[in-house]
Amino acid sequence: MPIPLEEIVLGVYLGLLTGVFPAFIAFSLAFSFKYFTNVTVPGLGVVALAGALAGISGGLMGILDPELAESWTGIIAIVVILMASLWAHAVGDTLAMNTPRRLTLQSLRERRLPDLVERVDAYGHFRVRPIGEIQDIPGYPPLGAELRAEIATATWRFPGDLPIPTLEERLTDRLLDEYELAEVEVSIDRRGRARIAVAPIAAGLSRRLPDGHRAVTVDTVLPTGVARQDEISLLLPDGTVTGPVVSARTAATAAEPLPLPVEPDPADTDDTGEIEPEPVRAPTTDGGPGRVTIAVPPETAIRVLERSFAPMYVHPRGHQRAFELVAVLKRGGHRFRRVHVGSGTDGAPIAEMTKAVSGEIAVLALERGAETQLVPDPQRLVRSGDRLIVRGTRADLRAFQEGMA
Repeated sequence: MPIPLEEIVLGVYLGLLTGVFPAFIAFSLAFSFKYFTNVTVPGLGVVALAGALAGISGGLMGILDPELAESWTGIIAIVVILMASLWAHAVGDTLAMNTPRRLTLQSLRERRLPDLVERVDAYGHFRVRPIGEIQDIPGYPPLGAELRAEIATATWRFPGDLPIPTLEERLTDRLLDEYELAEVEVSIDRRGRARIAVAPIAAGLSRRLPDGHRAVTVDTVLPTGVARQDEISLLLPDGTVTGPVVSARTAATAAEPLPLPVEPDPADTDDTGEIEPEPVRAPTTDGGPGRVTIAVPPETAIRVLERSFAPMYVHPRGHQRAFELVAVLKRGGHRFRRVHVGSGTDGAPIAEMTKAVSGEIAVLALERGAETQLVPDPQRLVRSGDRLIVRGTRADLRAFQEGMA
């Protein structure tokens, strides 16, 4: 005998009307137990509880009576109530499992950029741009017009889910490294616009000299390709003087001071976030007669100053074994990435985070502020804001980075 359509519609209506309260209780219990105890409430218990609550709420509403309970309308209503309660139980359990358990007042107070920040790309990154004029910092000499205009037109790419204080810290580090500045002050608003004040480094040659050394200049014949920090020897009548090159100049061109090494940043890497070695940007000299300035101890500087001309030769540095190792690992399908530790993994040991990835992940170094630890202990606890340099395949690195958010 077919079930009348009006009884089906009435049963679904009564089930939805009566099942709101049982579904809410099932969701609350499932979420609370899973979040605080990591235990899932059994489905049979949810069904029994939902049935009891449905009887109470239905009796209070005056819609359940013996005749209705024995009809198709009552049976359909009970089925709808139980299905709604089981669905609410599953939703609460899933939500509790995906909710971070390390919420703190500090993380709640962190200011983050809006979800609709301007120019967010497909990889969740956006560009920070300076707003207004680049200001000077009191107590420091004014910044040059050329460098001021270069900073004012620059942009920097960062992940869009970072809190504003972290963005300000990372932009400060980028400016200090890229432009060799003495001091930087950065303020970023909620639209990703930065107000910047900078101060140039007052010293030039003196800040590149090692402690206890002096810079001396002598005429010589320079080979092609001499750059700063090359180790050379000057041939003097009373012996050989060896020291690093501070600057060099030929008749054709001059070698400017080498830029300080720039730390690779995840925002400057390719779309996969992999750290690629930067090409050498050191200015070098052309071959021919010229002048070279080297750093030597004070007692040796006098010997060099007594000579107006001295032949020279350059010492070999050997092979760059580190780059050879990177090339071998890349041929094997491995890549390198710098991963920032988020608040969700604050206080977790390194071993626990690497085990969460199905593939093989090797943590090569841990960076915490100015401290860098190579091959850290797997049981060492990480903190929010730490940086890990890891090795693995593309898929493993991507999964590891998603788990560190």
